[in-house]
Amino acid sequence: MKGNTLTSEKLSVVVRVDVDGEQIQIAATGRVTLTSLQGLYPVVQRTKSLGSGLDVRMDLSEATVDADALDELQLYAGLCEIPVLLSPEKSNVTALPSRTPRLTTAAA
Repeated sequence: MKGNTLTSEKLSVVVRVDVDGEQIQIAATGRVTLTSLQGLYPVVQRTKSLGSGLDVRMDLSEATVDADALDELQLYAGLCEIPVLLSPEKSNVTALPSRTPRLTTAAA
């Protein structure tokens, strides 16, 4: 994403359509929390409905993901069959005191 790449508490989402029309990417920056997921889910559903069977993926590699949000996101992505890309080199999953963070490159 263009512009400032500093992590923000606010979640920002951009939907990109591949010029070949084969893939749609939902790219997010900022912080993914349990609360912000409630705003992300409708974007995913609308994108899937517009895609008419196109490959839809979520790119969260530039976002900070709370561990609790990751757990819920993995369940949702598995149900909706949407791959989720996280950043393995940046380890963008934040640890909460009572939970151990997990990192995945795609939700299963």
